[in-house]
Amino acid sequence: MMNFLRVLTLGLVILTFSSYSFAEDSAVAETPLTKLEKATVEITKDLDENQAKQFATISNSFGIIRTVEDVQQSITRAVASCSKANPDIKEPLSNRFEVWKEAVRPVMGKARSKMDKMIAMQGFAEASAVRDYLKKYEAAVIYRNQKIKPVPIEKLEDCQKLQTNMDSTQTNLVNLITETLSLNSDLKVKE
Repeated sequence: MMNFLRVLTLGLVILTFSSYSFAEDSAVAETPLTKLEKATVEITKDLDENQAKQFATISNSFGIIRTVEDVQQSITRAVASCSKANPDIKEPLSNRFEVWKEAVRPVMGKARSKMDKMIAMQGFAEASAVRDYLKKYEAAVIYRNQKIKPVPIEKLEDCQKLQTNMDSTQTNLVNLITETLSLNSDLKVKE
């Protein structure tokens, strides 16, 4: 079972970045993606089943938090491009986005706090080693994102749809983060 969890976790990390890592020639250039793959193998190689679960939970939590941050950055760019192309909706769109951020911010703070506790309480590596691993994960995400060219939103109807979608995504995102990361429950420690 513990080998299965290790393989599953490694597989998830590799699949997350596979479309970019396989395009790179790993013998020629070391990238943040290849560094993450090596770090994942290194940190998971001697884990027992419980430690593998702890690692997977921390990695998954970090990935979810990072994804929400990417969504927020995308919405920030969309609001900026909509506001520039449609100055008449700049104020209501910006105000709506501020409300959206204010709703998401405390949940993200709670998520980061819980992840910090998980890092402190885990039993597979020094907390500093786990944080170093997550820095490599962050670098890989940034590297991957640099290869994605954002397309600005400028059509009025698309901008109005963005504003309307913030109503539903605000509640859905807050609920998704809370449920997925179990923010309403205490951490359970298994020795």
